[in-house]
Formats: sequence, structure tokens, C-alpha cells
Amino acid sequence: MPAPASVPELLDLIQKSGVADEGKVKAYTSKLADQGELPTDPTTFAKQLVRDGLLTFFQAEQLLQGKWKRFSIGKYKVLERLGAGGMGQVFLCEHKLMRRRVAVKVLPTAKAEDKASLERFYREARAVAAVDHPNIVRAYDIDQEDNLHFLVMEFVDGTNLHDLIKKFGPLDVTRSCHYMYGSAVGLEHASEMGLVHRDIKPGNILIDRSGVVKILDMGLARFFHDETDAITRQYDENVLGTADYLSPEQALDSHTVDIRADIYSLGATFYYLLTGSAPFPEGSVAQKLIWHQNREPKPIQSIRPDVPEEVVAIVTKMMAKKPDDRFQTPGELMAALSPWIATPIAPPEEREMPQFSIAATGVPGSGMPSRVGTGSGPALAQRPIAGIHTPGSHQNPATPGNWAGARTTTNASTITPNPSLASGDAVWESLDNETQSVAQVETAKAPPSTPKSDRYTPGVRTDAGKRSRKPLLLVVGLLFVVGGAVGAYFAFFNKPTEPVPEPQSGGRRLLVTKAGGEGTYTTIALALRQAVPGDTIVIADERHSESMIRLFKGREPIKDVTIESGLAGGKPAVIELASAADTILYLSNADNVRIRNLELDGKGLVESAVWVSGLAPGVTFENVTIRGMKRSGFRFQSVAGEPDRPLLLDRCRLVLAPNTDGISIGGEVETRRVHIRACRIEGPGKAGVRLDGPMMDVEVSGNRFFKLEAGVSIAKLNTGKPLKAQITGNTFCEVSEGLAFEFEPKDQKAKLELLVARNFFAKSPNALHVEGQGAKLPGVTFQDNGLGKDAGKGNLPDTIERVQGSDLPPIDPADDGSFLLFPAGSSPTVGGNKVRVGAGN
Repeated sequence: MPAPASVPELLDLIQKSGVADEGKVKAYTSKLADQGELPTDPTTFAKQLVRDGLLTFFQAEQLLQGKWKRFSIGKYKVLERLGAGGMGQVFLCEHKLMRRRVAVKVLPTAKAEDKASLERFYREARAVAAVDHPNIVRAYDIDQEDNLHFLVMEFVDGTNLHDLIKKFGPLDVTRSCHYMYGSAVGLEHASEMGLVHRDIKPGNILIDRSGVVKILDMGLARFFHDETDAITRQYDENVLGTADYLSPEQALDSHTVDIRADIYSLGATFYYLLTGSAPFPEGSVAQKLIWHQNREPKPIQSIRPDVPEEVVAIVTKMMAKKPDDRFQTPGELMAALSPWIATPIAPPEEREMPQFSIAATGVPGSGMPSRVGTGSGPALAQRPIAGIHTPGSHQNPATPGNWAGARTTTNASTITPNPSLASGDAVWESLDNETQSVAQVETAKAPPSTPKSDRYTPGVRTDAGKRSRKPLLLVVGLLFVVGGAVGAYFAFFNKPTEPVPEPQSGGRRLLVTKAGGEGTYTTIALALRQAVPGDTIVIADERHSESMIRLFKGREPIKDVTIESGLAGGKPAVIELASAADTILYLSNADNVRIRNLELDGKGLVESAVWVSGLAPGVTFENVTIRGMKRSGFRFQSVAGEPDRPLLLDRCRLVLAPNTDGISIGGEVETRRVHIRACRIEGPGKAGVRLDGPMMDVEVSGNRFFKLEAGVSIAKLNTGKPLKAQITGNTFCEVSEGLAFEFEPKDQKAKLELLVARNFFAKSPNALHVEGQGAKLPGVTFQDNGLGKDAGKGNLPDTIERVQGSDLPPIDPADDGSFLLFPAGSSPTVGGNKVRVGAGN
């Protein structure tokens, strides 16, 4: 069809295409006409439709070329073109009923006639379907409509590492290590599934807006346990992958490689993150393949002197020419990177993320005209539109397939008909007349309806957004059919969907459950996006799993929000991660956040259960159980409460694995106002509480320590800054060293102001221990501490008194009410004033 020459012709194409709600478009057009501002030029009108959220840029561009057919792929409406790869085009689409955004990869019809391309396309689907992991892009469905084959995948709202570095330059070391660690986690899972990716490169590693790493494009993946999957051998394709990041052995024979080839490619990607350059940026493809086998890339430190030698050594080992000289598994790489990811990183900055047309964001626009220069019009008119090829904006030819985070500099004010859409035309033409869907034909033939309102109302729409004129009975019947389709969709896919935003008023209970349902959220992260001060997020499932939970919205802190179990009888809900990670729960600059009646289970995959940094006034963890961590239960790094609102741990339980700390408090910046009260910390583990760094008003009181190397450990301090804390009224039982001072007084420069009082030590070889013999600790006050008859004093014998009547009740960890607690009024006493000691007093 020829390009529209007038606004009525463009409106006719919009009505035929079914891409926009007809009622809203009519109301919009009438409003402009009533104001005398309806353009006569179709291009100008298209700009305004994009600006005000009725069309996406891609839809407007196609309509301005006279293309109105096939804005639908199966049950999905096409919103934007995200990018192109060797296996076809990828489109951002929306499920017509569920309003869920997905990425749909479409195999060009010409390739569908090629047996090798078609088999590889379906092999990609099998490869992605074989894994279900938060660090790998998920596949939801594969389908065929006439001669059109397409794969429905998770849409990652973020950017890829190639585009990120190209636009903003090399990353800092810590951030690079985090992204490589997340990639290794995904590869570890793929390896466990018997899968080798074979095309790891910066363009195939995505970072979403919350900072989660996602591995993309399993199109070259190979199951090394599947002897029947020999498509590339059958069609004599000996070398597969991308030359800049290809391992030496893969250049010789792609069919015999194992996971170590992916580790090499990830090492080359690591090199790119740190230097901004591929290992061998110059030369032909053949030369690069040879150089990967016999040359070393330019040393990283000659380009980035600030990169530590230890990190350089990791990259070097990843890129060893011989597979036997590399890390043998992604798990080994993760272990090597662990020290470099101890410091958490913030999510990517908003400027690093792609921006889409309003109609493609999943957030409905006003659908009403915006005057340039007033209201929100200018910001919307200048908003970049991502994901398509436009004049002055091109996909990087070196990185085909980088469909997430594709960027353009074009905005709604620059829409022009563009007949030369490069590689896009061939694919779009394959989605044209011959495969026009029946639903769209019926839509195109249907008579126009009368608009009733220009206000957005959530609900079920037909392809063209028409409102039914049928009798009420037919409408009710249609709703039953749609409801059944929605239920079937949830039952089949069981994937999280974005809820419609609720009114922003506090005091609500936001229910989190994987079962889904109206008014619920499938993840805590989704609930947090909608939470406002005063809301409570309730976990309804006995066990809940999702990716790392970050308690902030962009750069804003979460304020006055509670997360708690909703199970009957006060039973704690268990939260766990499906894969290895730094932490389950990360809070930064949180205010009055309460975490109650939950259990965090690391399952041996998580470094620290809870990581808190920055301001934390009123942050409270109440009746929280932690187990299965690799490094620590709680990690508080340079945190600060307020005088009347400390960071508080109240009645928490930590079950530690060997070589694990319970609560680690420290950081370069002074920690202030952290109170740990009435908690129980059980081993086998290292330190129950570790104090390491400058701090003031830190209180450890009324706690129970059991079977640990040290109850409370004060690490070596050489900052010259004060450590002000009190350790009072605790019980230490079967602890090798009750209080362990890990430094000699003559060597330490810290200004100690430490009160140790009313503690009770039972069955512990060394109640108090300091490095060095007979040492004294200036600045430490020992007062009214008691020693059981079966405990040793340690090397500070003058600071503690042995007491009588000090037998603890039978030790039963299952009975919290009696565990390491004396019956009321029967705890031992010390001194002439008969001061009672131990927990529970």
C-alpha cells in the first residue's frame, strides 16, 4: 500500500492495523480538531501519536510507509524492533490478553526453507528451554504460524555489555568483577545441564535495570552429552562463534569443546570490560583466529594501570591457550572472583539504560495531546526511542543479535518515512500479506466504534482495541472465555507478570505468592516497586525463591515498609535464592524498614544473607532465622542508625556453617548505633559477632553464643579511630574463646572504649583471650563477669569471677525458651552486690 498522504489516510491505516485502541485514537483526534491543532501532515501527526503514547516508534515508522499488516505474531502484538542477529529479527511484543512484554525472535521465511537454519533455530529453543535460571534469558514458547517460526523469550529491560562499554568506556574493577561473577553463575548452571554456550561475548551478556546479569543467545549452544545433535557437522560448519572472543580450540573444531571454551570467551569479555578493547582489535577474522592460538593480547596494566595484579592474573588464567591451564569450571572462577565482589555495587545508572517510546514501556500514556512547551510534553517529545533502526542510528555490524538495550539517538520529533530499513525490510516483508492473521483481517473489516472515553481503563481488548456493541449476555460470555484463557496462560507459563500499579496510599498489605492471582505479586521485587510508606509486604508461600532482593527504588531509599511472613500460626516463611549470589537481601540507605518472622536460607550458595550499608535508621530485623551462608549471616558495612532509631537485630537466630561469621560489623567509615539484642548464634562457625573497624554505640546484649571459635571477636584495628561498644549480659557456651581480641595492645592504634559486663561463660576453654601473654587492654572495662565451674578464664584472669550455682539447664536447641537460659530468678550472681549474669536478665 502506498505511504499515507494525509492524516485521514494514516488514521485509516491505524484502524486497519489494530495497533492502537480505536476509541482512544478517535478521542485524541477529536480533541486536537476541537482545539484547531490537528495537523494536516501525516508525519507530524505520527510524531504526536508517539509522543503521547498511542503508537510506538516502530509502529509509526511502518505505518508511514503504508505497511499496516502483520503487527501481530501469534498471540503477541509487535511494539518495537529490538535488533537483528544471524538467526533473525527480535521484536519487543506484548501478549494481547496478559499485557506481558516479551522478546520474540522471528526466523525469516527464507531461512525457514533452509534445513540447517531451521534445525538450528529449533535447537536454540531446546537449549534455552533446558535451563531455568535467573542468570540466563528464559524461553517461554516456540511456535509456528503458517510459514513463520518464532521463539518467545524473556524480555530483559536493560543493555548489553558491548553497548555499555562502547558508549561509556571501560568499567571500574569492582563492577567488572561483579558482572563476570554473575556470568559465571549462569555458565555454571548451563554446565551442570550439559550445555556449552560457544558464543560468549559482551553482546550476549545483558545487565538489567536492577543489575542482574543475563546470558543471551543460546543459538550456538551444544549439548556435549547429546550425540545426536550434530547439525553443524552435518552441514560442514566447522567454526562457529565470534572471532574476537573465540577460544583457540574452538577455532580448530567447534564440536569438541567443553565449558572451558566458554571460560576463555568470558575471559576475553573480561578483558574488554577492563580495557574497552577486544584482545585483538585489529586484523582480519582469519588473523584473529590465529592470534588467539599463538599471541598474547596487550597487557591489561599497560592500558589500565589501576587494575590490580590479582585481577589481571584471573583474566590471564581464563584466557590460557591450553584448556588445562584455565579454570576448569565456572565454579572455580567464581571462587577466584569472590574476594573482588565483597563490596556490593549499585544498579546501573539510568543514563546507561535504554529508553523506549511510551507506548512500548508497558505503562499507559495519557492518550491525550501534549502541547510542546507545556506540561509533560517537551520531556516526552525528546525521549529517545530504543530498539529500531532509524536514520542516524545503526546497529553495530560487529555485534549482531545484541537486541537488549539497543539504543538510538532518534526521538519522536524525527520520525520520517524510511524506505531503507537495512536488514529489517526483508524480515518485515516476511510478516506481510501472505501471513496476515485471521483476527487482523476481521479487525480490518469491522466497522469503527464510537469512542466512549479517552481515559485509560485496564481491561481485555481485542486486537484493534475495539469496544463490543453486542448484548450484555455476549459480553459476559466473552469475559468467561477470556478468563479461561488467562487462567490457562498462567497454568502453562507460571511466569511473573508486571502488576497494574495500585493507588499510592500507605497501609496496604501486598501479598507475594508464586500462585499468582488478582492483586498479588510473584516476587518481593515487584511488590517493592509498588510499595509506599506504611505498606506491608506479606510472603504467603512456605518457601519463596527469587533473585537477590534490593531494597531501594532506583536511587531512592525504601522508607517505612515491612516485609513479613503471612503463614498461619506465626510460622516463618523461608526465602531462598535459586543460584549463587552475594546476598539474599541488600539494603542501602533504608529508613524504618522492618523484616519480621522470616527465614533466609542460603543453601550453601550465598555469601551473606543480609548486607546493609549506608544510613539505616529504624531498620529492624525481628525474629529472623539465617542458615546456609558461606561467609556471614549479617554484614553491616559502614552503617549508621540515629540516636533513638538504631539498626536493630532483635530475637534473631543464626545457624552457622564452619568458617562462617554470624554478624560482621565494620567498614572504613565509622559504624554508628547498631544494637544486637536477645539473639542466638550457633556453630560450628568462626565468630558470632565480629567487630572490625571504627564504630560508636554498638551494643551486643542478652545474646546466646553456642559452639563457636569465638563469641565476639574484635579484629586488629590500626585506623587510629575509636571503637566504642558494650558487650553485656550475654551467655557463651562451648565457645573456644568467649571474647577474642585479635591484636596485641602494643601494636594497635585504636582508641578503645569497650564495656564488657555481666556476661556468663560456660564450658568454654578461654573466656577472654588477647594475642600476647599477660596483656592488658587500655580502654576496656571488665565488670561483673561470671565464669562457670567448667570454663577456663583465658589469659586475662583478673577480669572475671568464678561463681557457684552455675550449671546451665539441659541444652536443647529446639526449645528456644530454655536454650542457654536459666529459669527466672535462678541465674548465677557475682560480686558483693549479687549482680546476675548471662542472657535473660
